[in-house]
This record gives sequence, structure tokens and C-alpha cells, in this order.
Amino acid sequence: RAKNAAWLPEGVSAEYHAKQRAPYEKVGTLMGTLREGEKDPAIVDLIQPALKVLGSIVDLLSIEADGKIFRFYYHGLIKNKYGMSCWAQTLIRDCGIECDNVVFETGFRKRDPQYDGGDPWYGPY
Repeated sequence: RAKNAAWLPEGVSAEYHAKQRAPYEKVGTLMGTLREGEKDPAIVDLIQPALKVLGSIVDLLSIEADGKIFRFYYHGLIKNKYGMSCWAQTLIRDCGIECDNVVFETGFRKRDPQYDGGDPWYGPY
């Protein structure tokens, strides 16, 4: 409850999130952020069948490590995040692309508020 924004003065929650983001901002990494990176158009064309199956549940953010790590913005339920990332990796491999890892980024969202009885609002902070 110490970090619950409903009980904190205005600005405390935003300050907390800014502090959490500081290491990423300092290094300038894409991992852990929702920033878009480079996407090889040839690879994007090859994985279109997988993207079609995944539909609006994900948005491709970037393709890293010579086309072997795929970052997506995940809009689905947090409780399904791990299973969906494993399935996405299988779908990409079925397209004939070597895939070492699939990373699903969710931003500040760490729970499923509709199922927890929480507030579905996540920002901007």
C-alpha cells in the first residue's frame, strides 16, 4: 500500500515511475521500454503469417540481434503473457525464421486490473 497512488499525494507516483525508468534512460536501451527500434522489412514480410495469427494482441516494436530477438508491445492479459510469448516464438519459427527469444513489453502494466478490481488507467505519468 505504500506505493498505491490512491493514498499518496499528487506527484509521488510519477516520481516513483521516473526513478524506475532512470536506468533505462541513462543507458538508452530499448529493452524494458515501449520505444520502437529497427525492423528489417524483409523479416517483417516473412513473419506476416505469425503477425496475422497474433492479430491486435501485439504490435511489433523491434527486431534485435541480427533478426533473432523480437520485441512486441503486448496488449493481452498479464496472466497469459509467458504462454503467448512462447506461442509467438513458435509461430515465428514456423515462418522459417530463426528466433532465439520473443520479448513482450507491457510498459507500466503489471496486473490485469479488470480481474483484480483495480483501476485500468496507466498514465501518462
